[in-house]
Amino acid sequence: MSLQANGDPVPRPPRWRWLTTPLLLLHLTAVFVSPFAFISSSPEAVSPVAAAVADPLQPYIQFAYLNHGYAFFAPNPGPSHLVRWRLEFDDGRPPVEHTFPDLDRHWPRLLYHRHFMLAEQLHADFVPPQPPDTDDARQLAAWRRRRAVYDAKWRSYENQLRIRYSADRVTLTRVEHELRSWADVQLGRRRLDEEDSYLDLSERSVELPGPLEEPEELLAPTSQSSGERGTLVP
Repeated sequence: MSLQANGDPVPRPPRWRWLTTPLLLLHLTAVFVSPFAFISSSPEAVSPVAAAVADPLQPYIQFAYLNHGYAFFAPNPGPSHLVRWRLEFDDGRPPVEHTFPDLDRHWPRLLYHRHFMLAEQLHADFVPPQPPDTDDARQLAAWRRRRAVYDAKWRSYENQLRIRYSADRVTLTRVEHELRSWADVQLGRRRLDEEDSYLDLSERSVELPGPLEEPEELLAPTSQSSGERGTLVP
């Protein structure tokens, strides 16, 4: 038995500590494993170490909402993305069309940010409906998995809107908002919200008219050269 300096026995920790300590360690592990799995995996492969730790904890991670996105936009942010949705009704109601995220409709800011991330995630998951031009079984299997994820997310957005508004038809369009250059903004030449800065994105892959030709100067080296890339609530 351990004794204090005055000779009295050292008191045992309260029983509640024996219960809360493992729970606290479990929670801290769940907090750590989400960014660890994100940084150690890729769209094509998951780290086996991260999966071994994260998979058993997934129910708790989802319940406690610990599976955040750990990617950041700095230092070179690109264009932003929105989703335009149009509802049509067979009962005579006029069509309804909106875009999310929408600063006027999605308030407070947390609700706007949630819709912003829903639009960005849909764009990030986009995979062309045509399979890649390859015979590699692994690439084809990866394409099928990623396309299935995109289709499921697309249908979930459609179903949410259809049920929420009792619509008969739902049309979704991904929209890209171009990022203006520093000079355009500082010199007042272009506004951030001009109509031509919004581009409707196709749901099909872009087909080039033919093989790309290299610039002439690369084909003929000069004498100086040796010659040698969640829940949607609109």
